Amino acid sequence: MSKSVFFQTLERGVTAHQAGRLDDALKSYRAALEIRPNDPEASSLCGLALLHSGKGEEAMPLLQQAVEREPGQNGFRLNLAEGLAQTGKGDRAMIELGLIIATEPTNLVALGRFYSLECDALVARREWQKLYANGVAWTQADPNAPSAWRALARGAFEEGRHIEATTAFARYLSLTKPTVADLTAYASLCLQALYVEPAMLALDRAEALDPTYPQMLAQRALVLMYMGRFAEAEVYCRRCLQQRPDFVPVYSTLSRLRRGALDDADLQQLNALARSTEVYLDYRIAAIFAIANTHDARGEIDTAFAAYEAAHVLARERDALERRSYDPAQDAARIQRIVDVWERLPEIAPIPNTPRPIFVVGMPRSGTTLLESVLGAHSRVFACGERPAMRQILRWPIPLDQTQPEAYERKLQEWALFYYRDLPDLRGADHITDKHPRNFEAAGLIARMLPNAVIVHVRRNPVETCLSIYRQEFNKHWTFTHRLADIAEYYVRYARLVALWERVLPPEKFVTIQYEDFVADFPKAAPQLLQACGLEWQPQCLEFQKTEHPIATFSTVQARSGVALGNGRAARYEKFLGPLIAALEAGGIDLQTGALKVRE
Repeated sequence: MSKSVFFQTLERGVTAHQAGRLDDALKSYRAALEIRPNDPEASSLCGLALLHSGKGEEAMPLLQQAVEREPGQNGFRLNLAEGLAQTGKGDRAMIELGLIIATEPTNLVALGRFYSLECDALVARREWQKLYANGVAWTQADPNAPSAWRALARGAFEEGRHIEATTAFARYLSLTKPTVADLTAYASLCLQALYVEPAMLALDRAEALDPTYPQMLAQRALVLMYMGRFAEAEVYCRRCLQQRPDFVPVYSTLSRLRRGALDDADLQQLNALARSTEVYLDYRIAAIFAIANTHDARGEIDTAFAAYEAAHVLARERDALERRSYDPAQDAARIQRIVDVWERLPEIAPIPNTPRPIFVVGMPRSGTTLLESVLGAHSRVFACGERPAMRQILRWPIPLDQTQPEAYERKLQEWALFYYRDLPDLRGADHITDKHPRNFEAAGLIARMLPNAVIVHVRRNPVETCLSIYRQEFNKHWTFTHRLADIAEYYVRYARLVALWERVLPPEKFVTIQYEDFVADFPKAAPQLLQACGLEWQPQCLEFQKTEHPIATFSTVQARSGVALGNGRAARYEKFLGPLIAALEAGGIDLQTGALKVRE
C-alpha cells in the first residue's frame, strides 16, 4: 500500500478529531496503524483520541510507545503528559512537561500545562504562598494565559493580598468570556478589597446570566447588607437557600442580619453541615460560628461557648493544614522591626493633590466602625472601610543603610503613592477614612509617610473586646483570634505599642478616644471627634445611620442602629473568662479602660 494512503488515512482521522467525531477519528487512526504499526505519530494520535474518549488506560501504552520511538518529538511527549495527568499521574506528567520545557523554554502549551498541574497540586496541599509565587511566574511566562491570572488571583487572595487578587482576576476576565461563576467570584474578591461598586456591577452582570445561581444570590445578599438594605438582603438569602439549602456562607450573612436569631430549621441544617466531614473545612467553621451565635442570641451561654470553642479548634486544624499559626515571639519581633524602621525614617512632604487620611485604629471590636460611620457622614469625608493598602506596605522591606538617607525618602514616597492607588470615586470629598484596626501597628510609619494624616485610636473595655473577638469568624490571617490566651497576649502587646505612640507622636496626630465615654455623651463627643480631625461640625454626623454609604464590616447591622454601649456580654460568660482576665491583669492592663497601667 502506498505511503500516500497512510497519510490520507491519518489526515481523515485528524479532521474528524478536530471536529469532535471521536469514533470516526479512532477508525481512521486504527486503519493507519494497520498500514504502519510502528509509526509514532499514528500511535500518539490514536492514544490521544482514546484519551479524549474516556479510555485512558487503553490510551497510555500507545502514548508511551510514541515517545519511546521518537523521544525528541515534543508533541508526542506533550500528548503523553496529558494522558498521565488525566489518569491521575500528575507527578509523572510534570516530569515529562519539564523535559519539554528544558529543550523548548518558549513552548507555551507545555508551560501552561506544567503550571496548571503544579497549581492544582498546591491548591490540594493548601500551599498558598507557593501558589502565589507560581501564579506570578506563570503570568510572567505567558501574560495572555487566562488560567495564569486566575491562579495568581487565588494565590494572592489566600495570602491576604486582596487588591492584587482583584486586579489579577480582572485581567482573567478580560482574556475570557466570563461565566456567572466568574463574575460572582470577581464580585467576592472586590468585596474583600472593599470595592463595593465594582462588586455590584459584576453581580448585575451575573444575575442577568443566571438569576438562580446560588453563589450570586449569596453575594448579592452580602452587598445589600453592607449597604444597609437589610430586608432585601434577607430575601436574597432565602432565595439562595431555596436553591442550595447547604450553602453555608449565606447562613453567616443571615446570622448577622438577624443578630444570631436563626430559627430551628436553620439551626438543624447548620448542625448537619457542621458534623459532615464532606463539607469544605472553611464552611464547617462558618457553620459552627453561626450555631454559636444562635445559642448566644437565645441566652444559652454554656452551649454557645462550647460551640465557639469547637469552631476555633477546627480553625486551628485548618491553620495547621495550611502551615500557618500564631507565634507570639515571631509577632513581637515583627512589631519591633516596625518600630526600629520608624525610628530611622524622615518625615516626607505630603503627596500633592491627595485626600487627607484619617486612620481609625485599635483592637478589632473596639468601636472603630462607629467612629468611622460618624466621620463618613461628613460631606468632606469618604469612608473607605478597612483598606488593605497599609497592610500590604508593611510586608515590604525597607533599606536600613543610614549612609543613604535619600533612599528612605524615595521609599516613603513610593509607598505613599501606592497607598493612594485604587481609591474609589471620592465624589468631591477631600478626606478619606481607613479603619483597618491593626493599622495601630503602623502609626509611627504613617506619621512619617503621610504627615498630614490624623490617627484616631479607639479603646474599649478589654474583657468585652477580647470576648467579642473570640465570638467572631475573622478571616484566616487573623491567627491570634483562636485562643483567649493568644487574644490576651496580643492585647497586651497592642496596649504597650499604643502607649509608645501616645508618648512620641504629637497629640494632634495621634488621638485616643475611650469608646465608653464616646457613647455615653455622643452628642458632645461626636463634634469633638470632628474637631480633632480638623473638620467643621455638620449635624448629619449625629444621624450617620441614615447614610447610604456601604459599611463592609462585622458591625454593619449594629452600625446602622442607634448608638449603644453594647457592653455586658462578658458578665454572662464570666465563668469562662478567668484565664483571660488573669492574663490581662498580669500584662498591666486596666480592666475598665483597656489602657496600659502606669508602672511605678
